[in-house]
Amino acid sequence: MGFPCLLVDDDGWVMPCADDNELQGLTEPDFIDDIVAAFDSSARPLELHLVGKGQVIALRPTGVPRPDELAAHAQAYFHRWTDREVPAAAQPALTCVAEIAAAVHDTPVRRRRRS
Repeated sequence: MGFPCLLVDDDGWVMPCADDNELQGLTEPDFIDDIVAAFDSSARPLELHLVGKGQVIALRPTGVPRPDELAAHAQAYFHRWTDREVPAAAQPALTCVAEIAAAVHDTPVRRRRRS
């Protein structure tokens, strides 16, 4: 599992995590049920797990890269939550995930979700 990673919640919000510290800061144990998709730096899907008494969030890759699925989530996020077009897909996947993460960080969001 490599960083950066992207988490997608049930409202279509995309949350980039540059490293494990940022992942732990953005998430909490009750929050993992709201995550509908997650992708590592290679666009592989991730499962979120709670580990230990401290309820640390751990990520585990679950299969082969799914860049099309990642692109669909990114497209939905930028359409619903921003006034910007989604960044063009780039290869390799690491570049794509990093580009999407940077765009999410750098793009102002709308006050209300677009349908």
